This record gives sequence, C-alpha cells and structure tokens, in this order.
Amino acid sequence: MFNFDGDFRPRRPQQNFGGASQKSDRLTIIRKAQQERQKREDARRQQNGATVIQSSVRSFVQRQAVKGRERDRFDEYRRTCGVRNLQDLEYLTKRIVFFYHGRNGKDGDRLIFLCQYVIKNPKEVFEAAATQPMWTYRIKKLLGLCLQQIFVPEHSPTIPMRMLEIYSSNAYVGKYIPEEPTTGTASSSRTYLEAIFCYLIRQKYFRIVRRLIEEKIPPVDEDTTTIPNPIAEALLQMLLRPLKLLPTANETFNASILQSFSFHILSPDFSAQIKHYIVPALAASTDFPYISLVRFIAEEYQGRLDYQNTILVDIDDEMDGGGVTAESTPVSKKARKNPDQESLQLSSSLLYSVMKLGENQFDKINTEELYSAYVKVLSSMVSNLTKLPRLALVTYQPRQDDSSDSESDSEDVPMLTNCENQTLSEVIAMLNDNQRVSYVVSFIDNILDKPEVVQHLCLICHNLMTYNRLAVYQYKLLYMLASKPQFVRSLWYTLTAQTASQGFSSPISLLSKGLTISKYDSDRIVPILASFCALFGRLIATLHDGEFCQENVLPGTVSKIMPFTIPEIIPLSTTLKEISLGLVELAFPETRSSLKDSYRTMLTSLNNESTSHFRLKCDPNEQSKNVWPHLLKVCVSLLRQIHTRDLRRTFCPDGHWTAQNLNLPLDKPTDLHLSRRRGPRPFQPIRDFTREDVEDGPPLSTKQIRSITILREIPFVVAFNTRVGVFQGLVAADKLRTQGDLQGFLQGPSIQLTVRRSHLYEDAFDKLSPMNEPDLRPKFRIEMVNSAGMREAGIDGGGVFREFLSELLKTAFDPHRGFFMITKDNMLYPNPSVGKIVEDYQRHYYFIGRILGKALYENLLVELPLAEFFLSKLAGKHSDVDIHQLASLDPVLHRNLMSLKAYEGDVADLGLDFTIVCDELGETRVEELKPNGANITVSSSNRLEYIQLMADFKLNKQIRSQCLAFRQGLANVLPIEWLYMFSNKELQVLISGAEIPVDVHDLRQNTRYGGDFTLEHNTIQLFWKVVEEFDDIQRRQLLKFVTSCSRPPLLGFKDLDPPFCIQNAGDTDRLPSASTCMNLLKLPAFEKEDMLREKLLYAIQSGAGFELS
Repeated sequence: MFNFDGDFRPRRPQQNFGGASQKSDRLTIIRKAQQERQKREDARRQQNGATVIQSSVRSFVQRQAVKGRERDRFDEYRRTCGVRNLQDLEYLTKRIVFFYHGRNGKDGDRLIFLCQYVIKNPKEVFEAAATQPMWTYRIKKLLGLCLQQIFVPEHSPTIPMRMLEIYSSNAYVGKYIPEEPTTGTASSSRTYLEAIFCYLIRQKYFRIVRRLIEEKIPPVDEDTTTIPNPIAEALLQMLLRPLKLLPTANETFNASILQSFSFHILSPDFSAQIKHYIVPALAASTDFPYISLVRFIAEEYQGRLDYQNTILVDIDDEMDGGGVTAESTPVSKKARKNPDQESLQLSSSLLYSVMKLGENQFDKINTEELYSAYVKVLSSMVSNLTKLPRLALVTYQPRQDDSSDSESDSEDVPMLTNCENQTLSEVIAMLNDNQRVSYVVSFIDNILDKPEVVQHLCLICHNLMTYNRLAVYQYKLLYMLASKPQFVRSLWYTLTAQTASQGFSSPISLLSKGLTISKYDSDRIVPILASFCALFGRLIATLHDGEFCQENVLPGTVSKIMPFTIPEIIPLSTTLKEISLGLVELAFPETRSSLKDSYRTMLTSLNNESTSHFRLKCDPNEQSKNVWPHLLKVCVSLLRQIHTRDLRRTFCPDGHWTAQNLNLPLDKPTDLHLSRRRGPRPFQPIRDFTREDVEDGPPLSTKQIRSITILREIPFVVAFNTRVGVFQGLVAADKLRTQGDLQGFLQGPSIQLTVRRSHLYEDAFDKLSPMNEPDLRPKFRIEMVNSAGMREAGIDGGGVFREFLSELLKTAFDPHRGFFMITKDNMLYPNPSVGKIVEDYQRHYYFIGRILGKALYENLLVELPLAEFFLSKLAGKHSDVDIHQLASLDPVLHRNLMSLKAYEGDVADLGLDFTIVCDELGETRVEELKPNGANITVSSSNRLEYIQLMADFKLNKQIRSQCLAFRQGLANVLPIEWLYMFSNKELQVLISGAEIPVDVHDLRQNTRYGGDFTLEHNTIQLFWKVVEEFDDIQRRQLLKFVTSCSRPPLLGFKDLDPPFCIQNAGDTDRLPSASTCMNLLKLPAFEKEDMLREKLLYAIQSGAGFELS
C-alpha cells in the first residue's frame, strides 16, 4: 500500500553533508593497479630502447675507429711497400673491403690504386682465382666496390668499368681459367663467372648498368642498332655478359639473372635509350637467350597464378570454417611464398620487350612446349591493353546501330604517360604483324586438345576485343583465327566439356541461371566464351546460306569452312540463348537477391567438391567496365546472327527461340519505355536521376529494365503474339495521350481532310505535309469527293478513314507511280532511279513513311508485299544490310557472286573490274565501286572485296537516301525503336497481316448481333453455314467487304475493334450491305440458303465503295 501525505510534488533529491568517503571501491583499486603496471612496462621499454640505442652508437663509433685505423695501415703500407705481388694485394684488399665507403673520396683513390694493379696483372690474379676460392671471393668483392665507385662524381668511371670488363668477361677469363676444372685448378671459367655474377646481381648490377646507359648514351628518337657513341657498345656488352651464361648455367642462376634483368631493364617505364637502342640491339644479338627468357616468364606467371589460387583456397577455407587447407592443395613451390619486392612486373614495357626481342626468334620456338610458353607469356601481360582508352568508333562498323550511343562516354580511363600509350599502340601493331600472326596460326591444329593453351590464346583475343570493338574486323590475328573452323569448334567444346563434367555447378550453367561466378571461373570462362562468340560471328558473316547449311558437303565428311553442322547449331543456339538471358539478369541485378543463400550455395557445390575451393564470388558490376558488357554484346550478336539464318532457312524446330518462364512484366506494356533517350547501361552502377530524366518519367524497376533490354536485343525469345500485344499496348497508351479518351464520341483533337478519289495521293501529299500537319497521330476525319465532284454521303466514324488510308498506301506503293519497283518475286522496294522522275523525291518517301506509320499506329492491315531486304532496313537497328539479303533483291546476281567466290580458276581471266553498269530509264552509265575502280582488275586476292562492294552498292548505296527519308517519316509517327522488336518477316505480318486462312470458328465466337438477330436465328444459322462452305478467297472478300481488310487481326477476332457485328436489314429484296466504320454487316433476313449465298457473293464481289451502304 502507498500512503498519500498530501505532497503531490516529485520526490526531492537527498543531500549528504557528511563529506567525501575515505573508502576506495574495488574498480578504483583495479584501475590504479593497471596504471602502475603500465608505468613499469613503459619504463622497462624505455630502458631497453636506451640500451639498444647506446649499444648501436657505441658499435658505430667503434667500427668507425677501427676503419680509421685500417685506413691508416692501408696508407702506411701503400707508402712503404706498395703493391709488388699477390701478398701485398691480399693485404690491402682485405682492408679496403672492410672500410670502403663511397662517400669517402680518399677511399675512391685507394680503390683505384688497387684496381690499377689488378688490371695490369690479370694473369696472376686469374691463376690465383682458379686455384684458391678465396681469391674469387676477393675479386667479386672488389667488383662490387667498383659498381659503387662508378657514380662517385670526384672520379672517372673508366678504371672501375675496365675492371668490370676484364674480370667478368668470358673473353678474358677463358684465357687464364680453363672451361673445365683440372687437377691443378679448383674451378672452371663457368663456375667462376657464375660466382661473380651471382654476387654482382645482389649488388643491383643491372640497375647500375641501366643508370649508366641512361646517363652515358644520348637519347635516340627511333629504333636503331647503330652505336650512338663509343661507350654504348661497352654498356651493351655489360648487359649481355651474364645473359650469355644462361644456356649452360643451372636453373637457380638463370632465374636470378633473368629476374633482375627483367625487373631493372625490361619492366620499368622505357627511357629513349632502352626502347630505341638497347632492346633493338638485344633483339639483333645472336647471344641473347630469348628462349630462356620466355620460359622464365611463363614459369613465374604460372607460379603467380598458383599463389593466387592458394590465397583463394585459404579465404574459402576461412569462410567455410575448415575443410581444405593450402597445405593440402597441390601448388608449386613458387606459389607457396609471397613474391618479394623484386618480383616480376608484368608491365607494358615487358610485354613490348618480349615481342620486340622475339621478332627474329620464331624459328627457335618450334615445339609445342615452347609455343605454349610463348602464348602464356603474351597472355600474362596483354591485360595491359585495358589501360588504353577504348578505341573510338571512327571507322565504319558493319551493321552498326544507327541510333545507339557510345558505350564508353562516361568510362573512367586510367591516366597513361605518352610513352606507355605509344608502347601499347606498338604492341597492338606487333601482335598483328604478318610474321607473328602466321606463326601463331601455324600451331593452331597442334594445340586444339590443350585447354590451357586455348585459354591463354583466348585471353589475348579477348583483351584486343575489349580495347577495340572493331578488333575482329581490323586485327589480322583475330580474323585469321576466325578463319580456322576447327579452332572455333574447339573453343565451344572446351566450354561444353566442362559443363558436362560439372553439371549444374559449371560456370556456364550458373551464368545461364543469372548467378554470379567465382573470380577464378570468370578469368577462365569469360575470355573463351567472348572469343568464341566474336570469332564464330566473324566467320559465319563471311559464309552464304548454302555454306552455313553445308549443302555441298557430302555425308560423312567434314566441312572445311563451317565448324558445326546444323544438328549441332540447334543445341548451341539454345545454350547461347540461356546464357544471354542470364547475362541480362546479371547486368541489371535486383536490389535484394531473390534467391536464398542456401540455394546459391547448393548450386555452386553440387557434383564437384574440388571447385568448392573457389566459391569466392565475383560481382560482374564490380569488375572491369568493359569485360562483362562486351561479353553480353558478343553473345547477343552471335545469337541474332544464327536467328537471322534461321529466318531465311528455317532449320530450327517450332518454338525453339521462345524462352519459357520469362519472369517479365510484359502484360503491362505501358510501363515499358522502349524509346527512353538515356537508359541504364548493362553492368554499370545506377545513374543519378537527373532533370533530363524527369521528362521520361520515374526511374525504371529492375524487371522493366530487363524487359526493355530483351525486347531491344533479343526480342525473338518472346513469343510473337506477346510482342504484338506489347506493341499495341504502347500504341494504345500513346493514343490516349494524343487523342484523348473521347474519340469514341467523335470528339477530341482530329485532322479534317477532304480528298478527291481521282487524286487521292496528290491531295493527301499536299494537305498532310509536315508544314500543314506536323503530327499525324490525332484521329483523321475524311470526306471523300467522287469522280462527279460530289461529296460522298455519310460521316466518317473510322471506316472512311480506313478505306482512305488503304487506298492511299496502295497508290503510293504502285510501281507505275515510280516510287517503288518490284523484284522478280513481285516484292516492292524503293526505285533507285526515282531521281530521274521526281526531283524532291526525299519528301515523297518521307510522306509515304509517315502514312505507313499511321497505318501501323491505327492497327490497320494493308496488303503491301515489301521486299525482305527493304523490311530489314525498317525493322533492324541498322540501316544497311549485308550480302545475305541480296537474294531477295536480285537472286541471279546473288548466285553469280557466290559462284565468283567459289571460282577455282584465275579470276583475272574473267575481265572484271571494280565498276557496275547502271541502266536508269534507258540511260546507261558506269559507276565505280571504289576510287579508280575502272583501273583495278578483280583478282583472286580482291574478289571478296569486289563481292562486298557490289552487294553494298545494290542493297544500300543506290537507295540510301530513299530509305533514310522513309525511315525518318516512319519514325515521325511512332518511335522506330518499337519496330526493333520484330524481324523483317514479322514486320510484314504486322503491316499486312498473317497469310493464314480465315478462322470461321474464331469469327463466329467473337461476332455480335443486332436487331432481332441472335445466334439461334434461322438467317444467322444459314449465314454461318454458307460462310463455312466459302473457300478462303471468298472468306477474305467477306472480311474486306465488312472491315475493309481481307486479312484477320493478328491476335484473332477478339481484338477487332469495333467487333464484327451482323444486323437485320429487313426486306429480302435488298442486297447485303456494310458499314465498315462499325465493322457492321447489314444482312436481310433471308430464309433460303441459295438466295443468301447468291446475294452475299454478289455483294462482296461487286467492289462497291462506301455509298453501297
């Protein structure tokens, strides 16, 4: 219980006036004890530190005193006795080795004094060294002092350099010390020199020689082997002396020499003397051990890889809490130690040096083992090319996206010195010189079964391609490798073999599922996959369809130009499709992972315990900005090429290209902003939302970005009907914005137009020009004037407009008007000679493009048989098409060019040159395919160029301005990006409808009835019976009569707007009539089947206009 005493205020604080307590609590005592212990520890450390410092000082003072006394003894002995024999030399050498200091000028005098005697008496010194190892020790000590003395400014370097020249040169040593030990000698000339240079290398021999080169040799501006000055030859020989010992020396000696030589001479940034004189001079020298250098770098690189893998194992073991350890993993000895500060630097300079030094050594790299080492060395350093800024697209790229922006606008480029930039540019040139490429390609057939060599070769190709997006077209190394079908085949089976052995945990399987892979797997798989896609894409681009399908290859034989058969292409394309979809998922990751960690761990650990060592994941978005986007690009490019072949030859089964279970929001096409100016870049961080993006709407979700990417890059993996739905949804959303929601009540913005039937095209061209009507998206209200000059009766509710648009397009595309011609297959394409008919023809093509865009915008099907190559120009991202489309324009010319390509005789005998004869309305003129083409004969070496130029002229050059104006007009009505979702054949279906029979059952299910008509009415029953008995032509005539279009809607009659409707027209003496604006058939209530059939056929075949109603 609580008692209330009347005081409602809070309890007041209690105060104690008794003073501070004299008792210390437990924590205070512990804290004081710790502080006292810390003070005692600090005092001990200070005492020990003082003792060490005092000891060091006393030692230094004592040593200096001893050295001073030894200097006095040296000077005294020198004054009194001098150097008369080896005993005197020995006495003085012992002392100078002890007290010499480079900063002491008098020590330099003493050293030079001794060296003068040693130089004058080499015979007795060498003889002593041959019999007494101690003298070898003294000589190398003296040489070490000479290295220090060279840069003492008070003295000339002549005596020390002469000392080094005599006592480290095989030419001098060989005179006095035999090559092999004898009974009277303790060492040979080889062991003597090895001992000398082992010591000198530890004294930074090569660093000192490099400094001498850069100080004593004047800089040169270009490569030369001519001696710039007298000392240059001596310094070059100083470099070569230890290198000459390598062929006969042991492995340890070789490694130490090459390590120091590479570290100090080849790896650092070049000076003019090193790059332009030393490296060319070494390359020209027959004594340079190039093979030893290649083997050394290859072993060092492999050791470094093993060391990195060991680190991965240790990290993974720590993450897993035990399991495999570094000690249980078989790695090389070099991998078990952390590289020291002079470890090999795989720099741009070293890469250049290796390539320059090997220009004349290819005849020596004549075994598979040496070839493998050489390729490994190049691949180990070729990643330096990524330091270069990506090469700008300043040249023509085949089938380049006309509307795409640069991928590297905002890339962070590392800062390079001018020297390194120039060096890497020269490396690229050397990688593609004829001799090197011929050597690399000559060994290809011998290494196809060696995955490691194939991987290193792919790494070279991959780095070239990530630097230059046109590398596969411009670099000889790449297109020569692409011309090797068996090599391309081996790349694919290198990938698939691993997939077969590792199952669901293989890197390819993980990529296909959109899962990240380990850094170890990424470094191995990505270069091979990217190289395969780029090289195979380059190869098949040069093959015509017959070669691709191996039509002329006998059963049981292997094609010499095509790596895969058609049955192999089908599963290959399936895998590429899955990889491409997985890369899209990786390119735009979810903010939060939708997969549980346990599921990811399970996938990465299945079936292969050995690969569990490398479960350390690499995030593609955190790696190189070029590697993963390039991989996505080449995978998608190859997949599109195979799909395009399938469109022409149809070798894949139905439904092959459609991806199942796509988790994309395609049911809401209004959310897909396909025409955004600044979309997210794949594998790049999300950009900040700027004011420029506000006009395009709110930021896109991850699923929206993925959907847009798929519809832009590989739309064929989405079912055609789904894409049509997306297109129609986008159009419907745009209509709502431009036309408003009152169009059904004939209200809202509209374009009022009166045209004469007899001058339909002329009136429309004038009144719908961009000056009069800049925007054709609002509704049209058409009023037609007949041949009598009278306005036709009725209000345009949509039917008059559809007839107007249909007839206008037929008139515009009529070959007799001159804007279009027909191929031998009666397909339409722009007239190359239209300039002879109409001066301002671009305006007409722009207008016709707008009208076709309006038909697509209004979902009006128009029967226009357009040529396949022309459709490709409209549906593709690329305004130019290649030779594979020539058959749709001129099959005879295409066949002749293919025969020329396969011609085995002398092409020059055919008398062809780089010209083409053009016939324009009876006028003949000769057009040159290239500058001075009339004087260039077509030969076996340039016939491929002739074929490409001929096809480009016929398909692109002579109708480029027409097609450009047409595309611009089309894009004026609807964004051209919306058409990228469709292939050329699909665009034809979108324009004209599918060539499929009219589905009477579907029409019946989606028909409505007016008046007293119902489905059970006798007249309706007779109507459907008669229609079912119609042939397909008569059914199309019925559709044309009621809807003004003879083809059914793309997605079925459920999408016909307004719906197909039948209404009772009353008196049976009348003919059936129609209101096409309402898709309404006015059918009298016929009671007899014969009468209904007769009058219905008469009506639909009469070809009457709208006044029939």
